[in-house]
Amino acid sequence: MESNKMLALISILIGLIFIIFPMFSANLISILIGAAVLIFSIGLAYAGIISKEIDGAFSTVAAIFGVVMIIFGLAFIFGTNAISFLIGLQFYIVGFMMIVGAILALLAGPEVSKFSALITLILGIVVIFIAIFAANNPILITIIIGIALIAHGISRYIYADKY
Repeated sequence: MESNKMLALISILIGLIFIIFPMFSANLISILIGAAVLIFSIGLAYAGIISKEIDGAFSTVAAIFGVVMIIFGLAFIFGTNAISFLIGLQFYIVGFMMIVGAILALLAGPEVSKFSALITLILGIVVIFIAIFAANNPILITIIIGIALIAHGISRYIYADKY
């Protein structure tokens, strides 16, 4: 329970950082996005692992997807120069990750907050649409990701006793 509250507070904090300081440089945004993806993916993998008895196949998919997202998060944090070919696609990848994570949460059991999953799904779709039209302006995308992180963190904090 305490770890869930701590992850929720970290998610809210990073969401606020995204909104307040959306762009220092391309590397910093890559690091912030990597940290956000890493936190989101650790939560998804953790939820998939601990709910294996409850949800069966969905929890296995969530755990596997969480591990894949952890790899992307670490790549965004530590390999910003090594993955320069992904910088243009970075927001598409994050939007896709948000959508898949939200769909997995919506398909999971009743103990998962459907509100935060729905918000994350909507914002993931919005991130992809904004990436199409504003790939050269990452400020809009980081603000939307910040909102998603705050919504996810608040929901996670409120329902920490149920996780």
